[in-house]
Amino acid sequence: MSQPTASEKTLELEPQAESTVRAIDVKKHFPVKEGLLGGKTGEVRAVDGVSFSIPKGETFGLVGESGSGKTTLGKTLLHLHEPTGGTVEVAGQRLDELSKRQLREFRQHMQIVFQDPTSSLNPRKRVHQIITEPMRIHDIGTEDERLERAEELLEIVGLPEEYLYRSPTALSGGQKQRVGIARAVAVNPDFVVLDEPTSALDVSVQARIVNLFEDLQERFDLTYLFITHDLSLVKNIADWIGVMYLGRLVEVGPTQQVFRDPQHPYTRALLSAIPTINEADERFKPEKIVLEGEVPDPREKPSGCAFRSRCPHEFPACAESEPGFYDVGPSHYSRCFLHDDELEPDGPPWEPTSTI
Repeated sequence: MSQPTASEKTLELEPQAESTVRAIDVKKHFPVKEGLLGGKTGEVRAVDGVSFSIPKGETFGLVGESGSGKTTLGKTLLHLHEPTGGTVEVAGQRLDELSKRQLREFRQHMQIVFQDPTSSLNPRKRVHQIITEPMRIHDIGTEDERLERAEELLEIVGLPEEYLYRSPTALSGGQKQRVGIARAVAVNPDFVVLDEPTSALDVSVQARIVNLFEDLQERFDLTYLFITHDLSLVKNIADWIGVMYLGRLVEVGPTQQVFRDPQHPYTRALLSAIPTINEADERFKPEKIVLEGEVPDPREKPSGCAFRSRCPHEFPACAESEPGFYDVGPSHYSRCFLHDDELEPDGPPWEPTSTI
């Protein structure tokens, strides 16, 4: 296995399945400007060549440390950030082929639930106005039909009808997030980005919101990109998981398989840090791995493998070139030279961590 066995530009999780989202070599670089004249002195490669697909009606969990590029990738997939390179396809439509007007119309098919429900809702509007606004923008139904739809959605997300006429300032954090979710599904989208949608909520509320996402997915056949730093959460909601480090995916695969047998050293470090409350869960975790240092400055990435400066298994090849994806199981890929038979003939120095 001397060469990467999976082409990043054709990385399909289920090749025979219909995909709602396809990302091919997606990049988002932000210029760094300094001085009185604002001259460009460099760039931040927040997303630096990401490829994957999400099968229709399923959930792709995106995890990684703060600064890894997760939120930037989610917004770039929706073209809220204009991609620097690569292509994004949603529901069979390449977004780069659309004009600004066509893209505005196509946004009906792709929506987002933001991390902070307080800042994402207009405090000057009532709940019914917030929910019906996307329908008005996309010219869906009459005013009466939109209000009826808002009432229906409010019931679906678990809020009483009288909340339609309340201001967001009168709602709790969980209630605000339910309104944001109702707004996102009001126009019957195909694809929804969930940008850390529970991180600003109390633990007691998080489980109910996650259950709501699952109910809505089944009801409306939604496809999710679930962005989170909480691996315990993503384990229970995602069909697939992508581990992101410094703008690149380093491991992709079925969620249960990645948790049972993580193949990239960074993934193993993340899983080893998950809090546990009993000995059985602790026994199934990788041995505790403490990563030295911080995520490198994205303006000055290390040569070769971006993770090598923190990796306990670094060897000379890691500094010479960046590894591609190696096929390490059914629809399971890892970006690491430890899987290269010519470089590491004994393979990764660990065994599967659990049998879940």
